[in-house]
Amino acid sequence: MLEKTVDCKIPTELVPKCPVCGMPMDVNIRKDAYFVQDDNWYQQSKNYENFLEETKNKKVVLLEFGVGFNTPGIIRFPFEQMTYQNTNWNLVRFNKDNPNVYLKIEDKCIKVSEDIGKVINQIKNIDKNI
Repeated sequence: MLEKTVDCKIPTELVPKCPVCGMPMDVNIRKDAYFVQDDNWYQQSKNYENFLEETKNKKVVLLEFGVGFNTPGIIRFPFEQMTYQNTNWNLVRFNKDNPNVYLKIEDKCIKVSEDIGKVINQIKNIDKNI
């Protein structure tokens, strides 16, 4: 499929079809009434809730990579809220286009607007430069 893409577009005939209705399949993202929340989704949600409860009084750094405004209520806004509510929590937001925060957490947030790929390569090479 990848070798037949042109300008990041997949040819229509290669898009998988739904085995029930025959319509083109779509990615499972929270955008409409067809988002799948199966038993595994609920278990992972519970695991995440447990993690948040267990770490609420610990030192935590939230790393947010390239999260925009497509679905800000899933990661972007909750990360800001958690950073605001938890004294020992900090946020590092990697976002080329909009690294700003909207809650009063400027003193607890590092905003990185450089290219994420370059930053990751720099991090990977830290031990080589010491």
